[in-house]
Amino acid sequence: MISKKNKALAASVLAAAMSAAAVMPSMASAATKAPSYAEMFSSLYEDVVTNGEQNGYLSKQNNGSGFGIPYHSVETFIVEAPDYGHETTSEAMSYIVWMAAMHDVLAKQGVISGSAGDLKKAWNTMEAMIPGWSKAANRTDIEYESIWKLDRLKADVAEECDTPEEYPSKQPDVEAVNPLFETFKSAYGSDKGYYLMNWLADVDDWYGFSKGTKGEGKFTFINTFQRGEQESCFETVPAPCLEELKWGMESTDQNNGNGIKAIFNGKDKVPSQYSFTNAPDAEDRAIQAVAFANYYNAGDSSVSALAGKMGDQCRNDMFDKYYKEISPSVTLTSPTAGLKSQHFLMAWYTAWGGALKASYGNYSWAWQIGCSHSHQFYQNPLAAYALLYDKDINAGMQSSKASDDYTESLKRQIEMYQWLQSQEGPFAGGCTNSWRGRYETYPSGHATFYEMAYVPHPVYADPGSNHWIGNQVWSTQRLAELYYYVTKDGDKSGQKYGGLDLDVALDKLLSRWIGWFEENTHFDYDDKDGNHFSYCIPSTLDWGANDTDYTCTPDTWSGTYSETANSKLHCTIGGYGQGDVGCVSSLCNTLIYYAKAKGVDPKYSQEEGTTVEEKALLLANKLLTYQYEQGRDDIGITFTDHNPSLKRVFDQKVYIPDYYKGEMPDGSKLEPGATFSSIRKSYEKDKMWQEAKKYHEGEGTDNNGDGKVDISDYEFQYHRFWHAGDAVVSYGTMALLFPEVDPYSGSTTSSTTTTTTTTTTTTAPITTTTTQGGGDVTVTLWGDANCDGTVDLADAILIMQSLANPNKYGIGGTAAKPLTKQGQANADVDTSTKGLTGDDAVKIQEYLLKKIASLDPTKA
Repeated sequence: MISKKNKALAASVLAAAMSAAAVMPSMASAATKAPSYAEMFSSLYEDVVTNGEQNGYLSKQNNGSGFGIPYHSVETFIVEAPDYGHETTSEAMSYIVWMAAMHDVLAKQGVISGSAGDLKKAWNTMEAMIPGWSKAANRTDIEYESIWKLDRLKADVAEECDTPEEYPSKQPDVEAVNPLFETFKSAYGSDKGYYLMNWLADVDDWYGFSKGTKGEGKFTFINTFQRGEQESCFETVPAPCLEELKWGMESTDQNNGNGIKAIFNGKDKVPSQYSFTNAPDAEDRAIQAVAFANYYNAGDSSVSALAGKMGDQCRNDMFDKYYKEISPSVTLTSPTAGLKSQHFLMAWYTAWGGALKASYGNYSWAWQIGCSHSHQFYQNPLAAYALLYDKDINAGMQSSKASDDYTESLKRQIEMYQWLQSQEGPFAGGCTNSWRGRYETYPSGHATFYEMAYVPHPVYADPGSNHWIGNQVWSTQRLAELYYYVTKDGDKSGQKYGGLDLDVALDKLLSRWIGWFEENTHFDYDDKDGNHFSYCIPSTLDWGANDTDYTCTPDTWSGTYSETANSKLHCTIGGYGQGDVGCVSSLCNTLIYYAKAKGVDPKYSQEEGTTVEEKALLLANKLLTYQYEQGRDDIGITFTDHNPSLKRVFDQKVYIPDYYKGEMPDGSKLEPGATFSSIRKSYEKDKMWQEAKKYHEGEGTDNNGDGKVDISDYEFQYHRFWHAGDAVVSYGTMALLFPEVDPYSGSTTSSTTTTTTTTTTTTAPITTTTTQGGGDVTVTLWGDANCDGTVDLADAILIMQSLANPNKYGIGGTAAKPLTKQGQANADVDTSTKGLTGDDAVKIQEYLLKKIASLDPTKA
């Protein structure tokens, strides 16, 4: 992206002569052969996985015999779902499994050199996230297997409140009992607890929750989100999953203490305990990856069995939070309802826990809850299909009626997409059995799906959970891959989905969704704020006038799909972007599978076709090519970004109840008046945090040209592990399914070449004047940024490339011909700014258009 500020500087000069895209990062010269998709896959895989430790993606800690444990990002200062970059997630763990599966398949198929075997290593790494199997946590003293010794898993019902300030919440005297516990106990009673991942962990014990235990300085299970839909990532209080009452508020009674959890549960109400929460889209992604490897005979039978076990236990995610009947008539005090509480969708989580040590007996109780809220982007019918019809995975599901449940779940998941597809194509949010998290009465006439109420943004409202475009591309990729298998091998389910055969149902969903993305993906594009993109996809979607606009709604699901349904359900684009590498890659993955399923001729990877599927292949090829060329640096793919929301790191109050006063392991105070940063004092040592704080306080460069310096001007580059994962898999998918396709050979503009198109060159005599800020480097030719002895448009392009993507085009960059110190000195021609900026590129263009007579600043 080129900012509004720099674009505005260039626009008046270039309007009559050239496109503003000329100053964007450009494609390699036509004389240089681009790497193949197999080569791009191998290059990225080597950087992210093979050499992941030295490049910062992976920790030096592993889980015994796996790869290093992946960090959420190479960089440490990042606040989104994780609140620190060197935490990890079950999401990241599933991505290392998926990347390894792709590696093994490509090796097995002879697409790349090497041999299979990485899938097994990656699965071993992922097991660090499963409490009873985590060697990395080094807490063999915790008896997770004790859960199977109990007669039942019972939870106390509690309201979900709207804001953190309303917690601790009210608890009526009602029990919630998991109806599947006996089933799982019978099948897995000799295991070390559930074979499910906790969603979050502190890889290197940055918070220090494991101090004084066998796990000190090692992988530590943590949690953050606890207090309702308005609790943003900036308002959370991190807490250990092993609440041993060592941190936070002091406890006088170890049976009813405080620790950190008293912030959520109340004073003197927290016994020593463990608690974990899964996010089943991660488990399902791992299962999907194993099935993919098996499909190409690159799998591992032991891993398949474990994937089956994991999928079996994800049936815990198919139940209402407090196991109440799926019905609009239930209330907070309604009793537990057994199997009538099963909605068969993949909900946002299941959570479980139990006692640690107490005077009345260790490990003497345990609990579990489901989740009433289901989001479309957590659904994975591809994983459900694999659990049913991959014989090795299916054999791993050892509990009774697992296949029956997944048969119905597969049907419901596909129907959920049919129910939620907007008129435009993207999918709306989801549904709930607990209105407002308190089992309140649904609004009159409200749309439902199997008696569950429509929710535009399930679970989280700050921001609304269905704005982000990732919710679209992640979930729809699964539909496209499933469609490919069904068209190639036939539907093994034999079911109807909204009255349609599976292949027909998937095709109808995909064709509308993909057609919308084809219409709304742009090249050489200016957004409404004046920012210029060489390419971009929608980055956010809005659903109605606001997040609770229930006039923007699907129809109530009738059980039969209709293409004319949902006349009131519309989405609008909230913004565009190209920096979300994971989303662009996942979109491409979707397009590739759809094109292959439709039998598209590979020639349409280079030329425009007429059908949705033909256009899909071209769009995927263009996006993947441009992304690699423009974003590839020495360790992955990234783009310069900014995030105005980071001001909340410094300003956001974090609610701590009046009764509470305690400390984090690093001495940060947990007390009323706390902020995000005040309870994370360790961030003060972080260089990125320090730089961001300076911008927040008005120190820095006005990068966006709005006349002030603030956090919006703070620029950074992230190497998120999941971004890398989606990229690696997508480049691999093209290499696998379309091995004959070369990277796109066209340009991001109407021009077919990125060489210079100017009307003026110069061979002016060499000057010995030094540049402003150029040190003792002697200028050889003013304006000659690429040091080829002439001044032309290529020099302006190189300046803007070096600013937009310094890792590739800046001094020491990975490009074939990056900027040099000599070129930097030559290019610093504008005296109004210090150092190399977009103004220097504009000055060169003015000179080429004969707007000025000389580039020599001493003659200005």
